[in-house]
Amino acid sequence: MKATGITTLDELIAVGYIASILTIGIYLYKRQKSTEDFLLAGRRMGWLPVGLSLMASLTSAVGYMAYPAGAFKHGLIMLWMAMAIPISFPVVVYVFMPFYHKLRVYTAYEYLERRFNAYVRALASAIFILWRLTWMAAVIYVPSMVLETVTNGRIPFALSVLVLGVLTTINSTLGGIRAIMWSDVVHSFVMLSTLLGALVMVVLAVPGGLAEVWNTLAAAGKTAMTATIKGFDQASLFGKLKLYLYTDITVVSLIVTYSLQKMGNYCVDQVMVQRYLTAKSLRTSQQGFVTNCAAYLWYILAVNLTGAGLFVVAKHLSFPQSLNIDQVFPYFIANVMPTGIAGIMVAAIYGASMSSLDSGINSCVTAILNDFYARFRLGKYNIGDEKESPEARQARIRIARSSTFVLGIGITFFAFFVGKMGDIFTYSQKLINMFTGPLFGVFMLGMFTRRVTAPAALIGGFVGFVMGCLTAFSKLLGVQVFMVGVLWPATIAFTVTVVLGYALSFVMGKPIPEAAQWTWWNIVGVRWRAGRRVAVRFGANVRQ
Repeated sequence: MKATGITTLDELIAVGYIASILTIGIYLYKRQKSTEDFLLAGRRMGWLPVGLSLMASLTSAVGYMAYPAGAFKHGLIMLWMAMAIPISFPVVVYVFMPFYHKLRVYTAYEYLERRFNAYVRALASAIFILWRLTWMAAVIYVPSMVLETVTNGRIPFALSVLVLGVLTTINSTLGGIRAIMWSDVVHSFVMLSTLLGALVMVVLAVPGGLAEVWNTLAAAGKTAMTATIKGFDQASLFGKLKLYLYTDITVVSLIVTYSLQKMGNYCVDQVMVQRYLTAKSLRTSQQGFVTNCAAYLWYILAVNLTGAGLFVVAKHLSFPQSLNIDQVFPYFIANVMPTGIAGIMVAAIYGASMSSLDSGINSCVTAILNDFYARFRLGKYNIGDEKESPEARQARIRIARSSTFVLGIGITFFAFFVGKMGDIFTYSQKLINMFTGPLFGVFMLGMFTRRVTAPAALIGGFVGFVMGCLTAFSKLLGVQVFMVGVLWPATIAFTVTVVLGYALSFVMGKPIPEAAQWTWWNIVGVRWRAGRRVAVRFGANVRQ
C-alpha cells in the first residue's frame, strides 16, 4: 500500500475535472430565453441526456459510498436490491410516463391540485422539498468526508463542503437544467468506468485473487443470499413477522422496499419527473429510461461487489481498526489505487455529488416557483410564461437564478450537521424511507381511485409522513413501539397513506364528479373493457 494518501497529481486531476464541468454552465448561460428553457430545457432533450441524467441524479456520492458500505457490512445479499428495476420498469414506462406526457405539467405535484385541491398539492410539494434539502446536505457531506480521508486531512472537511456547495450552485445558476443534464452525461461515464476500475483493483489487491476473495467472504457468511435471523425457526407466525420487521436486511425487505423506493423515485420525485418533462417526446423519455435501467443495473452490481470485496481487502491488508464503515472505501482509494486512477475516482465521487446536487437544487426551485410562487402569489396553475413579454420572461429567469443561489448556499450550511445522524447507509435509507412512501401513496390514491376526497388524501398523506418519520427515527427517539428494520419505514408509510386515505374518504366529504376525469384512465385515454382495449374521451380540462 501507498499509505500516504492521494498524491498531488491525483488532486490536480480531480480539480481539473470539476473545473471543466463549470464550462458547460458558462457556455449555456445566454441560451436561457424563458423559464421553460431554464427549468425544462425547452422540452427538447434527447434520450441519452435524459437517461444518463436519471442515472446520475439518483446515485450521487451518497450511494457511491453508502452501497459499498452496506455490502461491506451485510454481504452479497444486498444484490437483491437490483430486482427493483424490472419490477418498477412497467409501472414507470407504461403508467406514469404517458400520464405526465399528456398533462405537460411543470411539476408532478401540479396534478394533485387538479385531482384534489391546492392544499394537497402544497403538502406533496413541501414534502418533496424537505426531502431533497436534507438529501442534498448529505450529498455535500459525503465527498467532503471522502476528500478529507484520502488526503490525510490536507484538505479540511469544512473547506471541501464550501467549495463543492459553491461550485455546484454556480453551475446550476448559470446553465439551468440543460447544463445540469449534459454535465450528468459526463459524470455518468466517469462514474461507471471508475467502478469497473475499483472492482479490478479489489481483486488484484488480495493475494490469491478472486478465489481468495470468495473464500474469505464465504467463511464470514457474506455470500449468503438469505438473511439469518436468530430464533426465527422456533418463533410463532406472529413472532416470525415481528422478527422480520425488526431485522434490517432480509430478502423480502430488500425487494419490497427498494421496488417501492424506485417507483417513488421514478414516478413522483420531481428530480426524476423533471427529466421526463425535458424530453422532446414520450418515446424519447421511454428510450432514456431504458438507458437509465441498463446503467443503474451495472451500478448496483458494481457498488455491491466492490463493497463485499473491500471486506476481504481490509482483512488481508490490515486496514486501521479506527476506520469507521464509511471510511473504508475512501481509505482504499487513497492507499491502494494507483496514482492517477485514484484522482479519477475522487473526481467521480465529486462528479456524482454534483449531478445529484445541481439536479436537486433545480428541481426544488421548480417546485417552489411552480407550486407556491405561481400558485399562491400569481394565482396560476403553473409558472409557464409562453404568453408573457420578453422582459417578463427574463425577470422570471432572474427569480429562478436567485432562488437557485440562495437554496444552494442554505444546503451548504446544513451539510455541516449530517455527520451527527449516523453512518451514511443508514442515514440515506432513513431519508428515502421517510418521504417516498407518503408521496407515492397520495399519487396512487388520486390516479387510481374516484372515491378518495381531498381531505382524506391530505390527512392520509400527512399521517403517512409522520409514521415514516417515527419508524425511521424510532431508535434515535427511543420509542420502542415504532422500532422496525432500517428498510421498512417506506413500506409502512405508503401502506398507512393508502389505507387511511381510502378509509377516510367514506366519512370525509363526498367525491366530486369532476375529479373523476383526472384519474389515470381518463388522462391517458384508454380503458380495458370486456377483455379489449378501447379509447375513452380525454379529460376536457387537461391542458393540451
